Amino acid sequence: MVQPASEKRQAMQLNSSNGNPKSNSPPGGSPGKRFALKRTASSTAICSMAAAGSSQFLHHPLYTLKTHLQSKRHLSLREIVQKSIRHPIGFVYRGVWPRVFGCMPEKMLKMQAWTAMSHFLESRVNMNNNKSALMSWAIAGAAAGAATTILGCPAELLMVQAMTRKVSVVGFFRELGIRGVYMGVSAALMRDIVFNCIFLTSRQSFLRFWKLQTGEVPSKLATYGCGYAAGVLAATAACPFDVVKTRMQEKSQAASKNGIQLLFKIARTEGARGLFHGVGPRCIAVASMMSTFTLLQEKIELFFFGSTVLQH
Repeated sequence: MVQPASEKRQAMQLNSSNGNPKSNSPPGGSPGKRFALKRTASSTAICSMAAAGSSQFLHHPLYTLKTHLQSKRHLSLREIVQKSIRHPIGFVYRGVWPRVFGCMPEKMLKMQAWTAMSHFLESRVNMNNNKSALMSWAIAGAAAGAATTILGCPAELLMVQAMTRKVSVVGFFRELGIRGVYMGVSAALMRDIVFNCIFLTSRQSFLRFWKLQTGEVPSKLATYGCGYAAGVLAATAACPFDVVKTRMQEKSQAASKNGIQLLFKIARTEGARGLFHGVGPRCIAVASMMSTFTLLQEKIELFFFGSTVLQH
């Protein structure tokens, strides 16, 4: 007996709703997973670089403000506003491309180090225990900070020199050489370890607390808010090291090779105010940039893989 066409269509629709391979549901069987892509180290790295480049470009004007406030020859807020009005692109976005392209592999290394260390520690400790989890996150964050410095220091030095001296990329490498591009590396290392240890540990803690209190996965706004709060704490704690790094990377402070000595010199001659120059713009810029970066990283990975290395 021949089955009517209408019954065939109904049968096909029923099979589709029951999980037939020809179903219109997203591949992977998960609402958050749009593509059935296999996670690899290279694909995760590409996600990190895409999120990092986008975040850095959006927040570069705030980094310009922070750098000029922290500089030894720092401009006043009024002068910065006047220059920004006169040269909205040439001044505000000066040094943006070296920083964007330097930021992409830097953040990729950060997330690779965080992932590797987190997985290593999670297999050896009980992550349901809050103390063990905090210790694991802190160690993984410190490892991520150390990895950040490898590529972050030269990229930031070029950004600072481009902002304060208008140096070109070719002139930068020709003048400083390979060893010179790591000027200020000791201060950058201290800052990155302190910042990432506090930021990643606080962010994971805030997200876990949210989930325990509400019983729900944090929304995009909640995820961004937790990242921003963690970023403010970390940026404030690491600000003195960031000031030292900026001073060491200026041409006028090139002779200052010892970060600790310069830290005490600034504290002695300028006081706490000198150590926290630009802390406001730094908190706004770094906290917003890092919370945006981690949120984008999560959403891009969920879109392609259905899971993320930044698990809550």
